[in-house]
Amino acid sequence: MRNNQGEKTTLHYTFGKISGYKEVSQMLSSLRKFNQSEVARERQRILNYYDHYGGAATLDAFGVDRKLIYVWRQRLRLNGRKPSALVPESTIPKTKRQMMVDPQIVDFIKKLREKRYRLGKETDSFSPKPTIGSTMIRPVVG
Repeated sequence: MRNNQGEKTTLHYTFGKISGYKEVSQMLSSLRKFNQSEVARERQRILNYYDHYGGAATLDAFGVDRKLIYVWRQRLRLNGRKPSALVPESTIPKTKRQMMVDPQIVDFIKKLREKRYRLGKETDSFSPKPTIGSTMIRPVVG
């Protein structure tokens, strides 16, 4: 975005002087993220139901017990009551397991595939040792 003099400006610079702009912009992104997640909306509905009817009724109606309700409430409290706190987080492990294959085997398979490029991962008739099976070749070949 450029102004009349041709100087480059940003939206933050333009709207940054409005009081509360930063908080509103963060809240809008939080609300957009919340609106896209049906799971978060359902969790908010369950929390409202729990506040109104109690734990036993919530357990009967939704199958959600008190422990999970407290976890969701704590996430809301720690994130400043932002609805995006109820959006489920990724369940991917932080550290993934690394492939444990001997580098000599990897080199052997690469050289063999350069010679015969049509060999697949299931073809283990070429292996010199019976210890190299298709389960070991599969991660290397892909």
